[in-house]
Formats: sequence, C-alpha cells, structure tokens
Amino acid sequence: MRSVIRSTRKKQSFCCVGILTIPHSKKVKQGTSHIMKAYVDWFEERGVRVLPIPYDTKEHEVYFYQINGLFIPGGETVYILKNETFVDSVTRFVELSFQKGEYFPIWGTCFGFQSLLHVIGDIPSFQRHPNHGVTPLRITKEGRHSRMFASFTKRYLHYLEAYPSTSNNNEYGISPREFEDNPHLRRFFHVVTTSIDENGQEYVSTIEGIYYPVYGVQWHPERQNTTGQFVDFFVSELKKNKHVCKGIPFVRGTVQAHRCVQYPEHKNLHCYFFS
Repeated sequence: MRSVIRSTRKKQSFCCVGILTIPHSKKVKQGTSHIMKAYVDWFEERGVRVLPIPYDTKEHEVYFYQINGLFIPGGETVYILKNETFVDSVTRFVELSFQKGEYFPIWGTCFGFQSLLHVIGDIPSFQRHPNHGVTPLRITKEGRHSRMFASFTKRYLHYLEAYPSTSNNNEYGISPREFEDNPHLRRFFHVVTTSIDENGQEYVSTIEGIYYPVYGVQWHPERQNTTGQFVDFFVSELKKNKHVCKGIPFVRGTVQAHRCVQYPEHKNLHCYFFS
C-alpha cells in the first residue's frame, strides 16, 4: 500500500481507456448493459481510444494489459451495488492495479465514485445526499496540494469554489465524518473537495488516492465545457501507463448510439448498448 508512485512514459501516439459497462436495472430492447455516450465523447474528444469492457467479463487480466487505465461511469447506486458480478469486476481491476511496478489510473464518476468507496472502504450502503443542481466545490487543504489540482491555475480554482461550477445528479453520498471514520478510506484517499447537498449537508465530492492513481468525483465533469481540465488531468495520467494498446477501435466506429430509454430523466441523451 505504501509504494511510492512512479511512472515511465512510453512512446505511443495515442492512449486508451477501458470503460466498464453498466448493467441494466430493467429490461430494455437494446441489450443487457450500456455506457452513456457523454462518457465516451469526454475521452474521444481528447484523442483517447475507448474500449468498452463488459461488466460480466471473466477476462479482467486480458483487458487490463490492453488499456492504459479504467473509467467507472455513473449508474443507479442501489441496484448496481447489489450486482455481485459488477462489484467483482471493479474489485478485480483495483487489485490488478496494485501490482508492483504498475501505474494504472482508475477514475470513478458519480456511481463509479461510490463503487470505489464500496470496494476499497467496504461500505455496504450510502446515506442520502441529494444534489441535482450546479453547485460550487469546497476545496480542502489536501486538495490544494493534490496531484489533480497541481496544474490548475489559481483563477480556475477560484472559479470552482466561488461559482456554480459542477453538474450534480446524485441521491446518495458520504459525509466527511463517515469518510474519516472509515480506516480503509482514510488511509487510502485524500478528500480533495466537498459539496453541499439540497438539505444543506456537506458530503465528499472529489477524492484522490494517496499512494495510487485512483480518483473519484461524485459529480459530472463530462456534462460541462468548463470542467475539461479534469479529463485533461486524467488523460495525462493515462499517458504514464506502460501498457501498449494496439488495434483498439473507437467505440462510435463499432456501436450505434440510441436514446437512454432506461433513464427517464435522461431520455434526450444517448447511450451505447451491449448484449
């Protein structure tokens, strides 16, 4: 756990990220799992190749060495955390990333953030912290010295704190006290930012691994043009990984996007569906 983060840049003209598919909570015509198109676009607009990884794969190690990092997207917390197959896949990739000599970035957004807390902190469930608006961040002392914020200008950090800067769509979360009371989370992560929910309660909104390049945000940076610095940071982390990803196609070149019919609140958005 206390290995020092080291990395070796490799000569490769592009990098690639694996995105774990999200199992459906109910039957839809377009298959058994999906990835929201916004997540794919977030990376492809930066020239990153995206490899969809079936949540029920048994080939975790094969996928692991084909990608430079893993992205765990959003989804329905209560349902998906009960899906042992999905949780097992997250656990396996996290374990593989801890291997000696590896620098394997992992990023979780919204439910992906919670899945990392579930796996690393052994948290069985989360408390209600509803937030469905655009709100500012509260940057912690550790956040100001974090790897994630190291390249951000003072002006941009001020924007994140002083203005409605982050898009949120969560029902659940974890309070700073709950976080600190969990020895696994306290030893593994720094809390980078907190946010205030619709009930005026503070919850953890951004985290960063202390000894490993594992990151999570409770909010949605992929939904705003003003938060591209976060994907730029993660892409810079992907480029530090040693794996060589050959022949991985763009998702949009092999799969057609359809409306996200499984999310009534996102019926105007598009998803990639997988059988």
